[in-house]
Amino acid sequence: MIKDTVSESGLVGDFFHDGSDQARKAIILLGGSEGGKRWSRIKQIPENLIKRGFCVLSLAYFKAPGLPGSLEEIPLEYFEQAFDWLAKQPGVIADEYALLGGSKGAEVGLVLGSRYSQVKAVVGFMPSSVVWQGIPKNRFAIGKDPKSSWSYKGKGLPFVPSSLSLKDIGALLTLNLRESAVRDLQNEERVSEARIAVEKIQGAILLLSARQDRLWPSTEMSDQMLDQLAKVGFAHPYQHIAYDTGHGGMLRDRKCWRGVFDFLEQHFA
Repeated sequence: MIKDTVSESGLVGDFFHDGSDQARKAIILLGGSEGGKRWSRIKQIPENLIKRGFCVLSLAYFKAPGLPGSLEEIPLEYFEQAFDWLAKQPGVIADEYALLGGSKGAEVGLVLGSRYSQVKAVVGFMPSSVVWQGIPKNRFAIGKDPKSSWSYKGKGLPFVPSSLSLKDIGALLTLNLRESAVRDLQNEERVSEARIAVEKIQGAILLLSARQDRLWPSTEMSDQMLDQLAKVGFAHPYQHIAYDTGHGGMLRDRKCWRGVFDFLEQHFA
């Protein structure tokens, strides 16, 4: 496996490939609220994807040199630049990409899939069915001047605002935010505006949620997305697997990863 550091066209990432010019599809890995090139630190993931005939771009979108320091109003155009960069790489099949993300990475992966025809598959670990408020550099300032997590053409996408404040310091310290997220999802007007239009994704969807998720109700939100896909008669394969674990617990499950790899081989390769 060859790793090339990507630091051009405003991008920050690592490109993993086998060194050949053989035509292959690309998978973009998107981390969560930890920022940086999270997936680059888990060598086995790109290795296994490359063995199955893919190439992999582990992409940072904040908390990396030259990128925003907080997860607020990250431009969707940044991910467009990643699509364009991949299209120029030798052997990469242009404009047919799979996105694999965890938590906030799953959120933006679904958002991108709903807006860009280049996205032909989405795998979301602990996903969200809506766009949430962004995360300021100082998480304890979350109630001040709220912004969306994502933007397009200089304007923040509609989002569900957080009801957290300094009185919730315990929840903010431990990231036990499920209760507030469930409360915020009762805001029907904002939820309707911020709902991710997963039915517009032009490819297969795999959602992997955590029944004991303490960060947000990923299982319930995944069920809502599947209900919407079933309602419209979604034309592509879709699946939701819920695990009896906490937020991110399934990432350590080899059986889970085998299922992910098999799903991509079957519905994206």
